[in-house]
Amino acid sequence: MKTKHNKKRNTAFLFESLVRELTKSIVFSKTEQTQKIKTIIKEHFNKGSVLAKELECFKALAETHELDTYTAEKLIFQAKKQHEDLNQQDVFLEQSQLIKSINTELSTEVYNNFIPNYRSYATIAQVFSKKTPVKQKVLMERQILQSMTSSPKAKKELKPVDSLVLKTFASNFNEKYDSLLPEQKSLLNKFMTVNEASRPDFSIYLLEELKRLDARVTESLEMKDIKEDATMQEATMQVLQKLRNINVSSVSEKSLMTVLKIQNLVREYQNDD
Repeated sequence: MKTKHNKKRNTAFLFESLVRELTKSIVFSKTEQTQKIKTIIKEHFNKGSVLAKELECFKALAETHELDTYTAEKLIFQAKKQHEDLNQQDVFLEQSQLIKSINTELSTEVYNNFIPNYRSYATIAQVFSKKTPVKQKVLMERQILQSMTSSPKAKKELKPVDSLVLKTFASNFNEKYDSLLPEQKSLLNKFMTVNEASRPDFSIYLLEELKRLDARVTESLEMKDIKEDATMQEATMQVLQKLRNINVSSVSEKSLMTVLKIQNLVREYQNDD
């Protein structure tokens, strides 16, 4: 018999829903709404809070891939242990306060946001729950193990050079720093230092940068050289599509490299002007 999962009592779901809502409010320039969401996230997911600690347990299992079986099993064991050490009454009370803030300050529509990893979060929540039957829990742990030891689709699309370039940026950052554009320096620095506490701020920063780049690339469609060349028009539209497909709540190395390249392209447009 399957146990019923209450998504409003899933800390990872609540966090991701708020990040999605934040993204929408920024896109539609809802300044007051944006500030409300930022305040709620910072209040309930600040470093050291019980919800931030629980979120860390979820992320450890949901966002880890390509491990060997032994390491994955150890990580599952440690995540379960860390979750068991949390005071569940404190978790429940803090979730209740968060739900109340969402309902009164925002809207219950927040819970209708599409969360790509929702199934994973629901599975992990039931593995953490003491109410889940043993057999069901074992089968769910197996699902998580398979996910952690396999390669996600996004990673399969990565070209080795992208990963290598990123590692080079990280290890030789000071050496390469002077050759980068100011906006590239800022993006890389924020990306390499982001953590759970600063992730909402990074998402906001990235979304605003993507909006800036989108506007500049769109403007370039009116440039004479591009306007009169069908091939260049098509290439420019492809650049816009890549920009608009970037998920600010989960940035891959490939996405980062795409933004860096487009930052460079936009600077070239500006220099041509």
